Amino acid sequence: MSLRTFLALPLNETIVERLVEVQQSLSSAGARVRWVDGENLHLTIKFLGDVTDEQLPEVCRVAEESARQIEPFEFSVAQVISIPQAGAMRMVWVGIDEQTGKLNRLHELLEESYAEMGFGKESRSFRPHLTLGRVKSGQNVKQLRAAIDEIAEAEFGIASINEMIVFSSQLTPDGPIYSPMTKVKLGSG
Repeated sequence: MSLRTFLALPLNETIVERLVEVQQSLSSAGARVRWVDGENLHLTIKFLGDVTDEQLPEVCRVAEESARQIEPFEFSVAQVISIPQAGAMRMVWVGIDEQTGKLNRLHELLEESYAEMGFGKESRSFRPHLTLGRVKSGQNVKQLRAAIDEIAEAEFGIASINEMIVFSSQLTPDGPIYSPMTKVKLGSG
């Protein structure tokens, strides 16, 4: 058996509540958007895809080993962004600003370690973000873009990151169900 698997950094409750408020505000534009459930809001740092039962212990060990090499850090959650910013909108994102380089270093460690296990590397450069929603049609996108422009510079807070979670993802008609399989602490302490 295999499980769709990814690694993510959790957000604190205050940031999640603020992001859900923004989703509710933007939904009044009337666009067809599948909004990410508040409980599923996180920063995906590495998507692995299908992981077999046999691979899972090694996947978790690599996550723990990589996490130990990066001390806890913080990032700010700010700016609402339409993706792409021109043309047919596909996503609504919130930006991440992490100044120490620890987030990128953690991503690089995971990319290299999982590539050695045979998992594919990302073809695009790592652009940390939070996905708020996926646009399902062109209906009322102009209004949605205008609503995003009004709150584009919004700030949602500082996330203090001291752990990483290995999740499984089960796709359902009502949206994905994410289940934590293991949590690993950042840093040597």
